[in-house]
Amino acid sequence: MTDALIQRKRSEREQEIVLRLLEHVSDDEALSQDKFAKQVGIAKGLANSYFNRCLKKGWIKLRQVPKQRFLYYVTPKGFAEKASLTAQFLSFSYQFYRDARADLGATMELAAAKGHKCLAVLGDGELAEIAAIVSEETPIKIVGFIAAQSSRERIVGQPVVKSWKMISNADAAILATVDDAKTAFKAFTKSNPKVQVYVPSHLDALVWDK
Repeated sequence: MTDALIQRKRSEREQEIVLRLLEHVSDDEALSQDKFAKQVGIAKGLANSYFNRCLKKGWIKLRQVPKQRFLYYVTPKGFAEKASLTAQFLSFSYQFYRDARADLGATMELAAAKGHKCLAVLGDGELAEIAAIVSEETPIKIVGFIAAQSSRERIVGQPVVKSWKMISNADAAILATVDDAKTAFKAFTKSNPKVQVYVPSHLDALVWDK
């Protein structure tokens, strides 16, 4: 089983954080690591590692200002990297979307061939949204999304709920989340052992223990 798609998505996420860092520093030289961590939703320690990476690469630098303060600024090398990352980010996003569509579509066709008609999606992020779009091209109907910690109420008109019991007309489920795939899969199957869960091939490596 291959996890090439997942690795590409993780790489995209890492590049996106670096890109956001360069963008934020260019807009706000007084940007702190703590403020950046809150803005992009990552841990402070992780933000620190990204700042250190950019400093070592020469993409950003520090300059001292009065009152013993230090400000970050983007170097010419950093601006060039920002332009390159912007192009790569757009390319990665398109490739991920195309591959995810194909994989989810094939998984839904498999579910339909086995007699399933209405699926609940495990997840509420980008991949779950793609699943909803893809379903329009298959015999499968998406009737809801299950994400215990979600703050969303609906996705493409269908409810986002916390458990399988809150969806009355689904006859199976499909996994469509990257960041917490294994946790979501195990929690769901433990609570609902009789429910068939379809796992797209690109998520196999995240779900099954090696």
